[in-house]
Amino acid sequence: MQHQQWRDFAEAGWDLYHEVRRRTDEASFLTHSEWRLLDALSRSPRLRISDLAERTHIGMSTVSRQVSRLIGAGFIEVAVGARGDARQKWVCITPEGRAAQLPIDAARDRAAQALVFDVLSPAEMEDLVGMMRRVGDRVAAADRIAAVDADA
Repeated sequence: MQHQQWRDFAEAGWDLYHEVRRRTDEASFLTHSEWRLLDALSRSPRLRISDLAERTHIGMSTVSRQVSRLIGAGFIEVAVGARGDARQKWVCITPEGRAAQLPIDAARDRAAQALVFDVLSPAEMEDLVGMMRRVGDRVAAADRIAAVDADA
C-alpha cells in the first residue's frame, strides 16, 4: 500500500513541477536555472555562490557559470565590500534582475493558482503546507546527520 502511495505522490509531484516549469519557462528569455538563482537572490539581500548552489539544488560549477552570465547581463552584481575567492563571492540582485524576474513570477503565480490553489480548499492547502514542512524538516535533519557522518 505505501509503495503505491509513494509512487502516486512522487508522480504527481513531478508532474506539477514540470508543468510549473514549462509555464514559467515560456514566460521568459532566462533559463530555468537563471530564474531560480534570481528568485533565491530576490529573497535575500546578498548570498554567496555556495549559498545559491545549496538553496537552488544546482551544482556549484553551474551556479558559478550562471552567476557570471547574470553579472554580464546586469541582473546581479558582486555585493559591495564582498571579497574572497570566487566560491565565496557575495552577489545580489539588481533592479534589472528584479524586472527580468517579474514576468516569471507572474507565470509561476498563475500556474500555482490554476494547478494547486483552485484544486485545494484553504484548509487542505494549510494541511498540505504543514505536512510538507514536516517532511522538509525530516529531510534537513537527515542531511545534517549525513554531513556529520561524512566528516567522521
